[in-house]
Amino acid sequence: MKTKPISAISIKEICAKADISRSSFYNYYTDQFDLLKKTEEETLAFINNNLSKYAIYKNEKLGALRMVEEVLQYVVDNNKSIYVLFSENGNIDFQKKLFSSMYQKNILKSLTDKFPDEQTKQYYFLFIVTGTISLIYHWIKNGMDKSIPELAKLIIDITSQIK
Repeated sequence: MKTKPISAISIKEICAKADISRSSFYNYYTDQFDLLKKTEEETLAFINNNLSKYAIYKNEKLGALRMVEEVLQYVVDNNKSIYVLFSENGNIDFQKKLFSSMYQKNILKSLTDKFPDEQTKQYYFLFIVTGTISLIYHWIKNGMDKSIPELAKLIIDITSQIK
């Protein structure tokens, strides 16, 4: 998926790249789309299960910083699959879901104080989510050229200026 969309990738190619047999592949997945879906679900489960412990209110940057650092560590630990999920061949709806789940409760609370109307709040929210996705994808493409704390601080600094 780094070079072509999932619809153009055969099970044979996936098995050769992963050095597994086709029967092993089919023990876990029904097809390449199921593989992608399960990879997305695993990533979303991480976000939903592990990051819900961070309650971020208004300008509580420390909790936000820790939350972003934990996401970035997950990206490092799973960089090959995350790169594919974030690439041009990935599912943009997944990308939005990923960061929406991370920011939904936390950022929207602080935007409510500043922007009482839903439409304006949604525009800011989408800008923050898509900007974060782009920064992380750029970071991955550039060989993770910043440390996790550096990138997390940059993301928090940028998004807190927007609010």
